[in-house]
Amino acid sequence: MRKIIFCLLFFSVFWLFSNPAHAKTNYQTFESLELESGELLADFSSANLKKYYQKVDSRKFMGWRTYTVHKNMKVSYVTETLFSYYNDGYTPIKYSYKLDSKTSTKLKLTATGSIGIKTQNTKQNFKNNLDGALKLTAEYQTTGDTSETYSVSLEVDPGTQVDLYIYGEGVITNGVAANYLFWIRTHRGGFEAFAVTTQYQRLEKKKI
Repeated sequence: MRKIIFCLLFFSVFWLFSNPAHAKTNYQTFESLELESGELLADFSSANLKKYYQKVDSRKFMGWRTYTVHKNMKVSYVTETLFSYYNDGYTPIKYSYKLDSKTSTKLKLTATGSIGIKTQNTKQNFKNNLDGALKLTAEYQTTGDTSETYSVSLEVDPGTQVDLYIYGEGVITNGVAANYLFWIRTHRGGFEAFAVTTQYQRLEKKKI
């Protein structure tokens, strides 16, 4: 009888651990995101994902098995265009603008399957100490922002356009992971860590 009760309790806990979490991402709102090479977690094909899972499906007594598909991919992005002025006339147009230049290091996480993310005091971490297994703590530090403000006066020449947008650069590491408890897999899914190393407003003039 005790063995039956123990088994029921064990599989109840296992079900709770295996309850899938929804995928979370911060990149969908960006106007553009360019990678030097590789691909985002959201772009993994079903065939490749199945192949990657084979790397972490070997059971272990306890803890995470991880497989990194892409490590520190360099990316550049534009979050939004703040304004766009164009001059299709015959004389220059003068504008004045206060330009905020900001440099920051921020960490954004994405998870799929039953790998979860927790947020505490605006700081994100993977649940169940996946950060430690991936050794992301040392490589992806979250620090404060530094910013400066400049007053900019510019002329939009005839036949030109001036755009002001938020531009950034960073690195992305992604892959798959599986967690085990007494040789039973309790979590499995994809992970992605996006470290924003630089973000600032960029002013660009081009011909139209």
